Amino acid sequence: MESGLQQYNEGDFEAAVASFTQVINLPGFVNSPSYPQLALARAKAYAGLEEYEAALEDVGEALTYGQSNQALLPEIQNTRGEIYMDLGAYQQALPDLQAAAQANRQNPIYQFNVGKTLVKLGGGAQAEKPLTAFLDSDLAAELEEQRGEALALRGQAYVAMGKPEEANNDFEAALELDPANHEVYFGRASLAVQDEDYAAAVEPLRLAIENYTPENEDDELPFVQGYLTLAFVLEEVGKAEEDAAASRKAYESVLAVCDELLDALPENNPAAENTRAATLFRKGIAQRLLGDLIDAVKTLTQAIRINPGLGEAYFRRGICYFYLGEEKLAIRDFEQSAAINFDVPRASLWKGVAWARLGDYTEAIRAHGESLAVSDRYTPAYVNRALVQMQLGEYGKAVEDLNEAIRLEPTEPKHYYRRGRAYELLGETQDSIQSYMSAISFDERFVPAYSALIEVLTENGQRELAGVYRRRLAELGLNASL
Repeated sequence: MESGLQQYNEGDFEAAVASFTQVINLPGFVNSPSYPQLALARAKAYAGLEEYEAALEDVGEALTYGQSNQALLPEIQNTRGEIYMDLGAYQQALPDLQAAAQANRQNPIYQFNVGKTLVKLGGGAQAEKPLTAFLDSDLAAELEEQRGEALALRGQAYVAMGKPEEANNDFEAALELDPANHEVYFGRASLAVQDEDYAAAVEPLRLAIENYTPENEDDELPFVQGYLTLAFVLEEVGKAEEDAAASRKAYESVLAVCDELLDALPENNPAAENTRAATLFRKGIAQRLLGDLIDAVKTLTQAIRINPGLGEAYFRRGICYFYLGEEKLAIRDFEQSAAINFDVPRASLWKGVAWARLGDYTEAIRAHGESLAVSDRYTPAYVNRALVQMQLGEYGKAVEDLNEAIRLEPTEPKHYYRRGRAYELLGETQDSIQSYMSAISFDERFVPAYSALIEVLTENGQRELAGVYRRRLAELGLNASL
């Protein structure tokens, strides 16, 4: 037993297993009071060898025979939790780790493990307290590596809690201990994304990818979360750019990031396939934004072949088909997307738009109805259905839908303007005038509403009031598009 413990402390886990096994195999030792402790020790040695199945079997033995040992029980539970953590099974680890920490609140390692697991599971607010308990302990001062990890984890918890100042303080302290901590750089990027400052997230994400070290040495995958987040961030940078050349450069950077990740993914690795599909999906979006619709269709098709359940890929490919003039193909993709992501109304909306372009307004109205069946608060569906109803001469129904749009977005001038057109076509002049005036009230520079209002006032003999609005346009330096 003493030899095994010494070998374990020296990191010779294989020799430790052999020594512990010699004792455990002694006749009748299973009934010895020392059996649970030795089974636990061998479990830890097996875990050091990454023989997790054998480790869990020994922990089970220790738990079965050690129920009466209240001093040992928390360590058994914590060890099983740590094994699950090593396997990435944080959901399974949490109950054991919480039980150990509750039984012995003074053990800093138990607090650290609980905090880490909660962060990994997205429980930032719950993780802050146990991580602080570890960081405030005397042991944390001795364990520099774990102290740095705890600071990084608590920083992530603060990000989730919406406490940027506290998060930045922890990230700074963590980088002082370990300038190559990829989780800290990713945490900084998360703060920037939280503030929608996507440009500020780019550099820390690149540093996170550059400094990534997997927890499991056998993990062949690169920092997938970092790459995909970087691709998303660059896409948002491109969308926000007013300069076309700068926007295009950002989208081209998305392609470069996606290609880099695709090249880094191992072949013949089932764990990499969903990542491959997600990367191709992100690449396809960038190609569409660059206007390379054919390439986007090809890339999104690759993603779908790998993962046929990727409903968003069907939706994006459908948009490409729509802009290529392939409305029927677009409709089929929108239907497939809606069938997979049945709680998202966008695909049915776009199906309605495609039917409207084909001139089948009945199908278009039905599709917009499907969109509203998913969410009766989806304003674009009301607006687009109203536009289709106006094409069919159903102006009263168009007014009803635009009223719903106004109810949901009462400060959007376009809704009032469109309702004004519908009222005008219904012959309800006064309501039309009032609706145009409302549009101008919410946007005094909304030229189409002025144009329509001036025209209807002039036609109805209210030339003086029409002149008032003409002068207001002139004062604003705008011209009516009559």
